[in-house]
Amino acid sequence: MDAIEKIVEQILEKGQTEVSELKATEMKRIDREYQEQEEALSLQESKIIEKNEEQTKKAFKQKQNRQQLEIKQATLNQKQGYLEQLFTESVERMNQWSESEFQTFAEQILAQMPIEGECLVQLGAFSKGKLSDEWLLAHSTDQLTLRLESEVIPAVGGFIIAKDGIEYNFLFATLVQEIKKIDSFKIAERLFQ
Repeated sequence: MDAIEKIVEQILEKGQTEVSELKATEMKRIDREYQEQEEALSLQESKIIEKNEEQTKKAFKQKQNRQQLEIKQATLNQKQGYLEQLFTESVERMNQWSESEFQTFAEQILAQMPIEGECLVQLGAFSKGKLSDEWLLAHSTDQLTLRLESEVIPAVGGFIIAKDGIEYNFLFATLVQEIKKIDSFKIAERLFQ
């Protein structure tokens, strides 16, 4: 029986050795897989953190750009408001010119007019009474005869010279609007340097 016991013992020892080796191999495999998974998770976590940082930086940059754009737009709007106010006040001041200031303006215009014959001068309501038939007669020439239209143009200052259906518009609002179209950029540059 000793022989059987020795064989059983050898088989048990061999089995325990195999179990121990198998257990050691399995533990190494599990450790290796665990290490690989841990490294993969760590890499994935790093990528997620990096991606989140990029998205955060991108969102911050977009917000910063948007705020800068809003500030620029607000500044531009404010500057445009100042320009509008400047042009509006210019028209209002011109509408309040004294009779002599208005007549000086009219003389300068008439000296440059390239027309001949009889012309009608129609005043804006704010300029009513600043030119008379006598004044126009005194400033008429051999080539140009000026007559005052009795009807005024409501709610504006300045005048219109009309000849044969052609009107030369010297209403203050129109003149300032033309200056605004042509020179507003130059005026803005000078004002906001």
